[in-house]
Amino acid sequence: MTWGEGQSGAERRKAGGSHAGQSAKFHRRSDDKIHEEIWELLSNSADLDATHIELHVEAGEVTLTGNVESRDARWLAEDLVNSVTGVREVTNRLKVAR
Repeated sequence: MTWGEGQSGAERRKAGGSHAGQSAKFHRRSDDKIHEEIWELLSNSADLDATHIELHVEAGEVTLTGNVESRDARWLAEDLVNSVTGVREVTNRLKVAR
């Protein structure tokens, strides 16, 4: 019997699972793409005023500086950054404005 003989296309596809959307381990997203995605997330968040946030990305390591209105906003910004593919580490230097 050869591979897939006697199986429908759906059966062949589900065997072993799909690897769609997965990249090679050695592939790293560019800092520019990471920066762009983070900035979109921060800017479009209804729960965060990103007006005074500065963002620096180098080798997948992200540094946030500036001011936010609350501790919740500080944590939210960090969580949003951590959700981005390619981010290796986050340094959160955001300060709560008083």
